[in-house]
Amino acid sequence: MGKSGLKIPIVELDWTKLKLPAYEKKSFNNGAQLYQIQSNKPGLSSFEIVFRNGRCTEHKKLSSRMAANQLQEGTAILSSEQVADTVDYYGANLTIHSDLDFTVISMSCLQKHFEFLVGFITNLILNPAYRESDLAKAKLFLKSQLHHQLTEPDYVSYREFTSLIYGSSSIYGYNTNQHLIDDLQREDLLKYQQENYVADFMYVFYCGDIKPAIEGFLEQIILQFRNLNANKSIVFPNIYCPAEQKHFSIENCAQISLKMGLRWHQKIHPDFYGMYVLNTILGDYFGSRLMKNIREDKGYTYDIHAALDAQVYDGCFYISAELNPEQAEDAILLIKGEIKRIQTELIPDEELNLVKNYLCGNIMRMMDGPFQTMVFLKVLVTEYGSPESFHKLLEEILNVQPNNLKNLAEKYLRIEEMSQVTAGA
Repeated sequence: MGKSGLKIPIVELDWTKLKLPAYEKKSFNNGAQLYQIQSNKPGLSSFEIVFRNGRCTEHKKLSSRMAANQLQEGTAILSSEQVADTVDYYGANLTIHSDLDFTVISMSCLQKHFEFLVGFITNLILNPAYRESDLAKAKLFLKSQLHHQLTEPDYVSYREFTSLIYGSSSIYGYNTNQHLIDDLQREDLLKYQQENYVADFMYVFYCGDIKPAIEGFLEQIILQFRNLNANKSIVFPNIYCPAEQKHFSIENCAQISLKMGLRWHQKIHPDFYGMYVLNTILGDYFGSRLMKNIREDKGYTYDIHAALDAQVYDGCFYISAELNPEQAEDAILLIKGEIKRIQTELIPDEELNLVKNYLCGNIMRMMDGPFQTMVFLKVLVTEYGSPESFHKLLEEILNVQPNNLKNLAEKYLRIEEMSQVTAGA
């Protein structure tokens, strides 16, 4: 009880009662899938198309990124200025990007403009102009952006670490460079668009007013996308990458960015959920062991965290920190010490229960309203394989025991197999 006389209540939460809110799913003959959630905010809607492609289906490096980048440049009869003006006029928010595994087209708008804007965006996806002049401008921008990024230690350390872990010519490991940018041609974008913006790879997520007219409209939109029977099975070779230490000097830089870790597995691996909890305890929330020891107690860094960078087909574990050069060696020794401690000592029940509550609270926050829930549902479907993975995730978090986590740490966090990449001073 504090000086004010107020007593902080103890709140007992039964996380087993946490449920994924209701949604509707519909599959189409062309291979596409539609997920819908009824909005609780009349007049507002969101719409996302996710293609399961990204780098994983490229015929030429960078083609996925540039093909997505150029969609907003318009069609044969729409200029980039007209596209931007249309989106602004209707008060919509449109984002398009491509990453390692997916191309994502996201739009939010007023419900009354929904049908027009979805038709407008579909036209951009299916009929991009990919003008030579727009591509030339995009290449100049990308090279300028890359030039700036290569002066940032965190960017350099991450790109060189993943290149080392996955292999410099692999899908997840290759790095953007000027030669790859210059080598892209308009034909490469058209080929990527025609082979990858297809129903075979397509998920659609809609949150708004669900009624027959809207459902009929969405069906018309989805059936415009072709089926190519292109469900490719992507297998990543298990390349052995010995542990290495590398440093990349950057001029006029006072700090060092550290990435330290090793190759791991994808999200659907049976041990992913246990590792998810272990990674959180070690370094993935503000009260983590790395944060307490190296940031709060020693003051060696402002930011330090552990990451389970699990993609759809592969993954890695790493620890990231921004360090002063004179303290880097001591900080790395402390990091190794925390890894050894989590391998040899059982995690106290109090600490484990705290992290379980933290993770379950995060899940509850991700379902705070239909729009947030749709984002979470999208992650479950595209990255974890299905909405049913929600129950597996929750069950594993709640049931994992200290000895399970100790065994996982011994099995996977092998310090002698970790590569270490630094960039900066």
